[in-house]
Amino acid sequence: MKILCSKDILQTGVNTVQRAVSNKSTLPVLQGILLKAEKQTLTFCATDLEIGIRCEVAAEITEEGSTVVPAKLFSEIVRKLPDTIISLDLNDDVLIIKYFQAEISLKNYDPQEFPLLPDLDDARFFTLPTALLKNMIRQTAFACATEETRPIFTGVLLNIDGHTIKMVGTDTHRLAYRIAEIPNQDELQFNGLIPSKTLSEIYKLIRDEDEFVNINFSDSQISFQFGSINMISRLIDGQFPNYNQVIPKSCDTKIYVSVDSLLDSVERAALIARDNSYANIIRLAISNRILKINKVTEIGKINEKLDIKMEGKDTLISFNAKFLIDVLKIIDCEDIVMEFSGSFSPGIIRPLNDSNYLYLLLPVRAT
Repeated sequence: MKILCSKDILQTGVNTVQRAVSNKSTLPVLQGILLKAEKQTLTFCATDLEIGIRCEVAAEITEEGSTVVPAKLFSEIVRKLPDTIISLDLNDDVLIIKYFQAEISLKNYDPQEFPLLPDLDDARFFTLPTALLKNMIRQTAFACATEETRPIFTGVLLNIDGHTIKMVGTDTHRLAYRIAEIPNQDELQFNGLIPSKTLSEIYKLIRDEDEFVNINFSDSQISFQFGSINMISRLIDGQFPNYNQVIPKSCDTKIYVSVDSLLDSVERAALIARDNSYANIIRLAISNRILKINKVTEIGKINEKLDIKMEGKDTLISFNAKFLIDVLKIIDCEDIVMEFSGSFSPGIIRPLNDSNYLYLLLPVRAT
């Protein structure tokens, strides 16, 4: 294998696929990046057996071949290379990296031991605008669980029925729901539970110039192709809960409040709420068109008041401040509607004049 390419080309490929490199596997080859030179294309691949990423870049190939480089060391070397044309020359299992009058020799892994990333080209497929997919990921994936004890809650439900797409994420303490219409798309059907880690990586990798994402899926796997990147991921096994059953159909109290004002107040209250007894819990008191946010702990106290529009009964309810902050940061409008049905029922947050997004938050019993 003999390759000539720029440092930028190498860095683009390495930075793209190293997100999928395994840090925990007992198989050394999974801690590497597969380099494959073929037909003037240099392909980078990495996988942790849960997700896999492939990235193709143009390069001058004088001899085809493949090898697996140790990901961490190779990425550090590439980052520190000078901005010039780099030569890669494979000699048995040693990769020789040449630049100017210098060279580095790097012992590699056997590419035959690297697991192949399956192609799902013959599977069922659909296409989504990247802007739509990124927005839906941003508004739902953050609500998923991070612990693997209950795997179905670490994934985002993606449901497509005809021209309607829904994404739902929950960790059982909160739930984020987003619905949209798919423009210029034939009717299709899909229902799968995608790891939130996969979607978060896709969100980071999609560029502004990538207009569409091609999505292929089978019964157990799904792939996302955009630009020069292809990411494949397993689908999570299991039955996603019936989220419609937990969304209240009515409320006793409804308030209208500025997103920025509420976010600022909650973030300040969260600073005081960091004590050992009721970590990060704040209380909302709603009465006479005033929203009071207060917290008293051993380190201090805070008392804030916000003017609001209000319908219905006075109420008092406590929430995890972080869960409130998370949603207020991703809502794309100036005002929200908050709906309550007492101190011990879920609260609902919606953007004003936008029925396509909903956030459900369970209250916390706190003194």
